[in-house]
Amino acid sequence: MMKKSYWLKKISIANSDLFLEYVRTVLPWLKSVGGIVIKKNIKQNSNSSKWDGGQLGLVIQFESKRIAKSAFYSEVFQNYLKSRDLTELVTISTL
Repeated sequence: MMKKSYWLKKISIANSDLFLEYVRTVLPWLKSVGGIVIKKNIKQNSNSSKWDGGQLGLVIQFESKRIAKSAFYSEVFQNYLKSRDLTELVTISTL
């Protein structure tokens, strides 16, 4: 039996459109590669007239460390981060 592995992930995106796109794109992709979101925390910078994105913290479970690392280093995920200039904004630890 393999040990499960986890991503501890934090991202801060100031632009609301990019923040929503990230949530709508990356979360379904994570599910497609075997990731299960087991904890999430969203902090939004907003008031009644303005929303400027926010911070997203996630704990994502994978069946193994190999699968977790494979997802992180996949061409799809890395290209997405680079294409949106998010590489420096994402912090991921694999446990």
